[in-house]
Amino acid sequence: MSHALDQNDALLCGLLPVLAARGLVKAWATSATPFSDLERDCRSVCADAGDRHALSAYLQRNPVIQESVATLLASFAITANARWEGVPAIQRPLARAGSRLARWLPTFLIVDGPLGRVLRDADSPLNEVLRRRPRSFPALEQGRDLFNDDFFRLVRNGFGHWSFVWRDAGHGPQIDIIDWKTGAITATLTLLEAEALHVASFSMIEALDREVFENANPRLESH
Repeated sequence: MSHALDQNDALLCGLLPVLAARGLVKAWATSATPFSDLERDCRSVCADAGDRHALSAYLQRNPVIQESVATLLASFAITANARWEGVPAIQRPLARAGSRLARWLPTFLIVDGPLGRVLRDADSPLNEVLRRRPRSFPALEQGRDLFNDDFFRLVRNGFGHWSFVWRDAGHGPQIDIIDWKTGAITATLTLLEAEALHVASFSMIEALDREVFENANPRLESH
């Protein structure tokens, strides 16, 4: 296992139990190598030549899926190195929130859009493979189940509609998710829970891009 995978496994090991406490991804949270498990499942999706060919044709018909993931990864190359601690003291409360939101917003938006399409659409070969062999990809299924969970959808939609409030409570920052039509609070989560949802989502994006999309439909590198 590479050093990068060690880091990803350690990060998920620390955050998935936070989601398991909410009743989410309980099986995935028990693994000592959750990211490696996810990548293995994604490689297995492309092991069958027929499935790989169907995925290739689907991705070529829907180029926005890979293009949006490439754009997301490019944006993370910058935001991952941003440090809110370096701004003037008076701006730090805003910068602290901004450093998180700069990562969370595009991740939840892509799950709501192109990435969700490849996991949920009836004509998606990946969705068909997961339906046909549901027990063959336990980590990948756990990730997809997370995306389909009502709590995740509330959070995703709240960020997608920019309908949330970041507030500093006595025991730490909290985020209220707001129904943009009614103004009612539909969910409340801690900063750690929001980060756990983001890291789990981004892990799915990264594994699918590296092990499914690139195997089924490699992008030509521009020079």
